[in-house]
Order: sequence, then C-alpha cells, then structure tokens
Amino acid sequence: MQLARKIETLPDTAPQVAIAWYSEGDLPPPATIGSLGPACLRNLDQLQASSVCFLDATMTVALDVMHRLRAQFQDNLYVVAVTGQASTEFQTKLFEAGADDLLMEDGPHHLLRCLLRARRHLKLLEARERTREALQDHIDAWQAGLDHLPTPIYLKDVGGRYLGCNTAFSQFVGTHRDEVIGQTLANFLPKDVAEAHRESDLEVMRQGGVLRVETDVCLPETGMRHIMLHKACVAAPDGGLRGIAGVLIDITERKELEARLTAAAERDPLTNAYNRRKFFQAAASAIEQASNNLSSTFAVAVIDIDHFKSINDALGHGEGDLTLCSIVDTLRAHESDGVLIARAGGEEFFAFFSEEYAARAAEILDRMRADIARYCQISTEVGTAGTISIGLADFKPAQETIDHALRRADLALYRAKRDGRNRLCKAD
Repeated sequence: MQLARKIETLPDTAPQVAIAWYSEGDLPPPATIGSLGPACLRNLDQLQASSVCFLDATMTVALDVMHRLRAQFQDNLYVVAVTGQASTEFQTKLFEAGADDLLMEDGPHHLLRCLLRARRHLKLLEARERTREALQDHIDAWQAGLDHLPTPIYLKDVGGRYLGCNTAFSQFVGTHRDEVIGQTLANFLPKDVAEAHRESDLEVMRQGGVLRVETDVCLPETGMRHIMLHKACVAAPDGGLRGIAGVLIDITERKELEARLTAAAERDPLTNAYNRRKFFQAAASAIEQASNNLSSTFAVAVIDIDHFKSINDALGHGEGDLTLCSIVDTLRAHESDGVLIARAGGEEFFAFFSEEYAARAAEILDRMRADIARYCQISTEVGTAGTISIGLADFKPAQETIDHALRRADLALYRAKRDGRNRLCKAD
C-alpha cells in the first residue's frame, strides 16, 4: 500500500483514475499491481474509458484482446501489457496491436514509472477533450447563429459537395440539413441547371473574389423563385482553396414589385393599354434591331373613337370610361409580338407594326375596326358613336422618322373622318 499512497500524493497529476486488471481464468495480478486494488475484470465490457488497464500479455489471446480494446476505446484507454520477460519481436507485436506501455518486471519503481506515463497520457486526453468540447461549443454557436438568419447560406468544397448549410438553406432546397451535407446541386436541381451553376462555381474559383448571379430556381417545395446568388472563394490555411461560400437572397417579391412598377410606368391606368412612352420605346427598339437593313419597312396607325364626346354627354363619363375600356380590350385582342397598341391620349390611340406584320397592317386594322363596330357602337343624338376611324402609314426608318410617319397617319385619319368615319384610310 506504500506504492498506492505514494501515487496519490504525487504533485501536479491528473485526478485519480480507475485501474483494472484483465486475465483469462481469473489469474490474479502481480503483487505490486494488486497493492493498488485494481478492479479484476471477468468481462471486457466492464472496462471504462479514461482508465488504466493492465492486460495479462501471457494469454494466448493477448494480441486479439489488444486489438479489440483499441478498436473499442481508441485512445481513451491506457493499456499496459504485463509481459514478464518477452522477446523483442513479441513486444513489437504488442505495440503494433495497440499497447501503450509494457510492464516487464514486478517492481514498485517500474510500476510507478508506468503509472506516471499513464496519468500523463490521460491528462493529455482530458485536455484534448476539453479543447474538442470548446471547439464544438464554438461551432454549435456559429451554427445556431446561422440557423437564426432567414437568408440561405451554404459552404461547398472544391468538388461542389456541400460541407455545411443553415436551416434556411435546407428549407429552401426542401430537405433536412443532414441530407444536404455531402450532396451536390445535381441532387436537387435538373441536370442542365445544376451544370450551369457548377460552371459559375468554377468561374469564381478561377477568378477569385465575389460573383453575383441572378437566376430563377424552381424547387418542389417552394416553386419558382428569383434568386440573387453571391458566391465567394474560401481560402485554406496553406493558401490553397478550401471551397466556396454562398448566400441566396430571395428577390422574388422585389422582382414582382419591379414588374408591377414597370407595368404601371408603361400602361395607362384606366384602360391598361400601353402609354405613349412605351409605344415609342418599343418602336425604337424594333427599329434599332433592323438598323442594318435599309429596306426594312414598318407601319404606324393613328386610331380615333368616333363621336366619343357624345357618349360622355349623353350617358355620362362613367359610361364613357366603360366604353373606352371595352374598345381597348377589343383592340388589344389583336395585339401580338409584332403589333402594339398604345393610348396616345383621350380617345386617340397609336398602333405599331413590326417588319413581320407591316404588310398585313391594313388587314389587321380593318379586323379591329369591324369587331369594334360589331360590339362597341352606341347610338347617340349625333349619330352612331363608339366606332373607330383609322389612318395608316408605312415607313422606312432609313428614309423617315416615326414622328413624320405618325403625322402622315394623322392626316389619313382626318380623311377617314371626313369620308364618313368607321373606316380606314392609308397615307399617301
């Protein structure tokens, strides 16, 4: 017991550790080990981590037991092989199997040195575990912080596999975080879309810095969303590349608001027809696209509602507004990618016909006129109202501006009015 008391009074040692003895057939420990009062085990399952196990290495199964202990406890068990006199070859095999130390002589000083080494090892393990726990607490705190953010955030390795993400990202892709880690975008998006995003990953890895990409993403849980994606390279401690960090900002609502604002800026609030500004912008864009072709021909028309003032006078402005909207709906029914109708002001409208439709402009306009005469005309004191008169002008941008063409169409409109209304006249 003198050895046990000496061990207990050693300064600057780890807390007292459990000591165990294991041998087949209930063989007792050597006397010096026995003086420490070890737990004599009948079953290896009784062993506890962070303890010292003296193992009878004279057993025929000693190497197998050593392998088992090391596989079960890793470094969290200090295993001392009690060998007695053993060959160098067998000592080497014991260390290869996982022994931490050898006790070859049953003497107090040999045992004391062995226990001091064991305590130092276990103390280092304890310090390492505290460091690991502190690091895990730090990681958990960061993860909790990221999980409280509403913005999806992720980290990928250089191969495109997810290393981590927050709750918002896992909800965005419609699966649990554990099912995101280790996967690639190909597991969540169609192949062509995933490949396009992979190309942008490679681009930011080649160029460095931050890449900003706007894209539409359709996911099973969220449907179509418009995303602003920020990607940045993450450097490794050695200066290499660890991967890519990304933030997904859902700008769907912003885009919808922009679309509504654009529509409000482009359309007449009463009739929802395009306004003058949109008319001239669209016409300028179409003309610009055809600027290299000097023979390009377009057409414009000026449309006016016949006797519209008499509708307001006879039925009131409310009924006049309804009639105006009904006429616009009929006009817009004939719109297409190459035919645009805009309200010029009051009861007057402009029509623009692209190259593809210019040759058929008169035919399309006459169908508009006929439909309005059929569905929208009203009898008033001054005669039939609610029909339309139209002036049409073809023009080549290489020879004439759209403003000049509209003036010619306006003159043709006056001829249509003079000739009895509810008709179309072409400009000279």
